[in-house]
Amino acid sequence: MFRPSQDGRRAYLLPGSPAHRPITAQRIVNKLREHGLKVISARNTAMLEAVADLPPIVISDLFGVSASSAHRGARFAQDSWAGYLAACRATE
Repeated sequence: MFRPSQDGRRAYLLPGSPAHRPITAQRIVNKLREHGLKVISARNTAMLEAVADLPPIVISDLFGVSASSAHRGARFAQDSWAGYLAACRATE
């Protein structure tokens, strides 16, 4: 993802090292862990947010999950938060 830089050229929103390259997925994972954030929780939250706006089949391709997982996420997103929280506790 690009953003305009000070000199008008395109720059990465999340620059890596060197800055003309994007940050790697592993570096993002490491940063999240440094701040005490669970990667799987962040991924699942992002998926649930996305299923509110996109069809499950698109979510399946976007997140690399099975169609059944995408449909299950869509059901959670449409349910109350109580159902979602119960499912989260069941996986812990």
